[in-house]
Amino acid sequence: MISDHPRHGRPATFTQEICLKTIAFYCQVSPLPGCSAWSLRWAEAYLQEHPELLDCPISHSSIQRILKKHALRPHRQKYFLQITDPDFFPKMEHIIELYLNPPDYLFCFDECTGIQALQRLTPDLPAEKGRAYSKEFQYKRNGTSNLMAFLHPTTGQLFGRCTPDHNTQTLNGVFTEHVNQQPDEAVLHYICDNYSTHFNDEFCKTVAKLSDVKYTLLKTGKERRAWLQSENKRIVIHFLPFHGSWLNMIEIWFGLLKKKCLKDGWFESVTLLRQAIYDFIQTWNTYFAHPFTWTYRGEDLYGKVIRRFTKLLQIESRQMEIDFLTKQLLLMKNVAQRYWIQVDNEDWQQLLDLIIQKAPYIKELIACAAKPKQRFEADQNLTELISILSDNLVHESTNTVSYYSVCSAQKISHRTYEIEHLEEYTPLLKSA
Repeated sequence: MISDHPRHGRPATFTQEICLKTIAFYCQVSPLPGCSAWSLRWAEAYLQEHPELLDCPISHSSIQRILKKHALRPHRQKYFLQITDPDFFPKMEHIIELYLNPPDYLFCFDECTGIQALQRLTPDLPAEKGRAYSKEFQYKRNGTSNLMAFLHPTTGQLFGRCTPDHNTQTLNGVFTEHVNQQPDEAVLHYICDNYSTHFNDEFCKTVAKLSDVKYTLLKTGKERRAWLQSENKRIVIHFLPFHGSWLNMIEIWFGLLKKKCLKDGWFESVTLLRQAIYDFIQTWNTYFAHPFTWTYRGEDLYGKVIRRFTKLLQIESRQMEIDFLTKQLLLMKNVAQRYWIQVDNEDWQQLLDLIIQKAPYIKELIACAAKPKQRFEADQNLTELISILSDNLVHESTNTVSYYSVCSAQKISHRTYEIEHLEEYTPLLKSA
């Protein structure tokens, strides 16, 4: 049915096995020392010196044809932002709810750091018929500046201050200036990331002073963030999820600043750079400010984060660290508990089957952890995740294949796994 019928002519030079070996070599094998990727001719030369890898000679054009046939372009790459916060989705939903039902005084705040004052060595050449304008390649650096900005998404108005640094004292000064420009009785809401200066004791004292409430020193960042997010004061800070800066709408405005002001700028000094930024802010507020409307609800993100982690397990990457693995297991568990219906059962089933299949790889990563507490937390999250996936899939299974696959997973029960490893970790945790 699926196999091709026999054809006339010479048999294929490269069998399916050789093609798969070629793909595995070119896309998965580490290249020569100090090199990050193969080229077609380098791969050809290496395979000629090591014929035992494919058991047949192969040219660079044949490697290219094999890759093209399978639509593989290993020379291309793009960036992606992996979700690492175990509580990412509840935090994301909170921020999105603010955007969809914004308070009267909601502001998006962030710093744009290290803006360079670049000066080209020669003037630009103007555009001509059929030709783009020309810009000198080399440039001279004349210093850097930082920008602290507050965007009011309801109106699109922006308040910004250029600063030589972005430490706590500078932040407190700019933040106080912005708060003092708002009505005295208004409740102010600020969305910002988890940068350390946004929740240290000095910033908490500033918020308490501006809100006219008492602040008692708190030891941990988690406690300080919880206090800043409490709504029993005039100023409420809403923190983005870790690794979730794309949820801050001021990043959109920073993109406009870079494209319209900084990209083609000519700045002979930091003073001229700052003046250009202030001029652009005034131009924006006067002519182009408009409401920023948030429409993305994260519908496809729940399944994507499951499939990405599944792919990482599938390739058995040696770059995975124990902290990342622990957070991913906890994230998978939280998604399974709170957002089960947002993800297809096929994705959950594939994750569970792969966890069982890659058990030696996962156990090896856990065993390599330096601290007993890390091993214990990873083991606990893994056990609880397997238990949740098994229970939910058994409850929803509708066919025999799915049922028996889940039953095989249930052999790794939560209690058995916990007792098996608890004796190893309990004395170490007690002594710690």
